[in-house]
Amino acid sequence: MGAEQRPNSPGRRQGEPILNTDITAIVLAAGLSKRMGRFKPLLPLGACSTIERVVKMFQSAGVTDILVVTGNRAAEVHQAATPLKVRCVENPDFILGMFTSVLAGIRALPSRSKAFFIHPVDIPLVRPQTVRRVVAAFEKGPAAIVYPTFDGRRGHPTLIRTRLGPGILKWSGRDGLRGFLQRQEDDCLEVPVADEGVLLDLDTPEDYRCLQARLSNEGLPSAEECRVLTETIQCVPPSIVAHSKAVAAVAYRLAQALNRAGVRVDSELVRTAALLHDIARSQKREHAEAGARLLETHGFSRLAPVVGAHMDLETSEDQPVDEAQVVYLADKLVLGEQRVALAQRFAAPLKKYGADPVAVAAIEKRRENAGRILSKVERLTGLDLESIVGSSVNHEG
Repeated sequence: MGAEQRPNSPGRRQGEPILNTDITAIVLAAGLSKRMGRFKPLLPLGACSTIERVVKMFQSAGVTDILVVTGNRAAEVHQAATPLKVRCVENPDFILGMFTSVLAGIRALPSRSKAFFIHPVDIPLVRPQTVRRVVAAFEKGPAAIVYPTFDGRRGHPTLIRTRLGPGILKWSGRDGLRGFLQRQEDDCLEVPVADEGVLLDLDTPEDYRCLQARLSNEGLPSAEECRVLTETIQCVPPSIVAHSKAVAAVAYRLAQALNRAGVRVDSELVRTAALLHDIARSQKREHAEAGARLLETHGFSRLAPVVGAHMDLETSEDQPVDEAQVVYLADKLVLGEQRVALAQRFAAPLKKYGADPVAVAAIEKRRENAGRILSKVERLTGLDLESIVGSSVNHEG
């Protein structure tokens, strides 16, 4: 890939995106925003505008060639986009609909582009990791079109090989770009992602309020994203899903009790990490670390260290209780789907590995750490365990 840096290239740090110098992102920002009543490209969304958020999403994914198609209020969009180091092309026919902006973008593609993304500016919450997954799937196969899908539904951005460009330019325009792509079904690939953002558009004032609300937990998967990731993408066995829900219910109660006592713990981070703590449980060894790496690849970096520590962590009596300790303790208080005492939870593994002194030492250490965390929780809240979590598990938390 031209000047692309491969994962083991000298000078490339772990975790940095590969630079896709021969893939272009075409961002469509020419519309009238009639239903919104406010100009969508310049709407504030979090700490930046919508256009800035979309551009930075592609840049974070390693897509550096970005082309913004303008039309309505073109000068304002150009002014907002210029500091982002992108190119702008004006579509004089924007009033005729979005397909004309697609055509303007394709006509402006550089000769080196082997593929291009089409992405409306009003779909602003896609994660960079989703773009990376789409590019990775594109690189592995011959498909001319790659769609990210969430729960079986196709979303944005769509990645299209440049060889389809001439056909699109000749297309009648019937049903827009979708009408053309529907005739290429034999040459497409769907990539399932745990990113509901591929479907969430910014079309109405109510959409705007909903997207703003999602930003309050940015970096955490929604309940639907957790379900899709565990049950559809990773195909986690139902027994593990049920166990994880039970752990999440206990963890959430622990976090709530700590918060009521004035100890600041992120309850949603705790609950979500607990729901996904065994996402890689099918791996017999080091599944906690594997789960953390998996979550990183899907864009859930806030969860990764908590999930990565749910099997083993270091703690002391004077160390403040944090989210990782809460999830660790909750996992040690649940056997299958049942809430149990620590002694019961560790009885079976101690019996199973009783002849292995190394394994026994590791198990004992885990039990001691769980007991130490429990002691801190009870001291800080002024409550015993039964009063905090009860004797059974309610999966509704």
